[in-house]
Amino acid sequence: MTRPGTRKRQKKAVYSKKTVLLIAGLVLCACAVIIGINVMFYRTISKYDPDIIISGVKIGETDVSGMNMDQAKEAVMQAAQDYSSRKLILTLEDGQQAEATLGELGISVPDLESAVKKAVDYGKEGSMAACYKILKSAEKGENNKVFPITYAVTEESAASVLNERLGGFLPQPENAKMTQSDGAGVVTEDVPGKRVDVKKTVESINHEIVDGKTPDGEVVVVDTEEYEADITAADLEGITDLLGTYSTYYGESDSGRKMNVESGAAHIGGTLMGPGEEVSADKLMAPYTEENGYGMAASYENRQVVESMGGGICQVSTTLYNALLLAELEITERYAHSMQVSYVEPSMDAAIADDVKDLKFRNNMETAVYIESVCSEGTLTFNIYGKETRPENRTIEYISEELGIVESEETLYVATEEAIGTMYTQNNGKTGLEAQLWKVAYEDGEEVSRDTVNYSYYMASGKTIAVGTFSDNAEDSAKINAAIETQNEDTIKAVIEEIQNSESGENSESSGDGE
Repeated sequence: MTRPGTRKRQKKAVYSKKTVLLIAGLVLCACAVIIGINVMFYRTISKYDPDIIISGVKIGETDVSGMNMDQAKEAVMQAAQDYSSRKLILTLEDGQQAEATLGELGISVPDLESAVKKAVDYGKEGSMAACYKILKSAEKGENNKVFPITYAVTEESAASVLNERLGGFLPQPENAKMTQSDGAGVVTEDVPGKRVDVKKTVESINHEIVDGKTPDGEVVVVDTEEYEADITAADLEGITDLLGTYSTYYGESDSGRKMNVESGAAHIGGTLMGPGEEVSADKLMAPYTEENGYGMAASYENRQVVESMGGGICQVSTTLYNALLLAELEITERYAHSMQVSYVEPSMDAAIADDVKDLKFRNNMETAVYIESVCSEGTLTFNIYGKETRPENRTIEYISEELGIVESEETLYVATEEAIGTMYTQNNGKTGLEAQLWKVAYEDGEEVSRDTVNYSYYMASGKTIAVGTFSDNAEDSAKINAAIETQNEDTIKAVIEEIQNSESGENSESSGDGE
């Protein structure tokens, strides 16, 4: 006989098996559905090229549907190129304005790479369900995805344009200066200047152009900032005394030489030298170009006087040399001219010539030194200011001593465009000289030392004879030029006589034929 409890347990076991089978069937169905859905997702997604952007996608305002990464970049950059032609009106606080295109300011798309990658990956990265939904939307033409980009300029790209276009409207700083009054240095205060605040201005520009929708002619307010002069009144503190001064006369005529002397002096004037600092007069005055204030004027070259750019600057270096000597600054490099000059005594000159000759000097004091240049009524003056430490009872002077004359027997024959037969003295030449410069020191009027400062040798230049070479007969011109190349007076005169006799004979024959 079966017990009641046993029958109940058998029924439960049957029910349990049915439940398990039912659940297993449901799970299998669910898996089949999931697999089917995923297969459907996969088939849909796999139809699309992973390197091609799906339809309905824009980067900024540019439709990049169907493009690969390179094509999308090119399309966006073309749009940026069109945008870059738009002008901004750059306006200063006082109303002064200048124009610049976005292209000139160096517009770029800093997030282009990131935006293009997102566009290419759109609908292909992430969950399959999300990708499927996006791709189906694209197939129906319902996709409308925009990946934003930003436009910007950098401080590096915009700085030169901002400064070039607007710098001329802004006040430049004025250095503190020293002038002389009763043998003492008087300071004129410096004045700060203004310049474009590039960082703030670029921020303002980027705020306007970021979305690529800035209209042509948009006004942007330019920020400015004050900045100090190179030399401030504080820099000149402690410079109280006139240490040395020297003047030479260059003339008041409106000439290239006058212009060069005044320009060279202006480039040196205002120089502040710290203790131990060495300065080159040539570097202060160069380059010798029209843009830097120089013109053509006479100078020495190969023992001849020739026209050259910046001719006359040696008078500037010479005047400075003598002022430095009187201030007793250290001269580290100095050269004499190839021939004597008229504006100082022998051995008191200092030549400048290309990269060959220079005047260099060092501040051998423990305090700063300031150089002032003054050009007035044809006279150039250099004043050297510093802190006087020399005893009051001590004075110095510099004495030029001629050691010997150097004569020249050389005569130079040069061609001119005058008629053949013309000969005259163009230049009588210059006598050469050997000289030296003495520094003599006195205390209470008594000489206490005498030292040699420099030794100078000035070459002699011979007489220059001009010889005419012009003729209607090219052969005659060639003959006289060949004779001049020999630099022999007898040869030159013989050729002239030969040509003149030949011309006389031709004239006689012409006269006889006419009778």
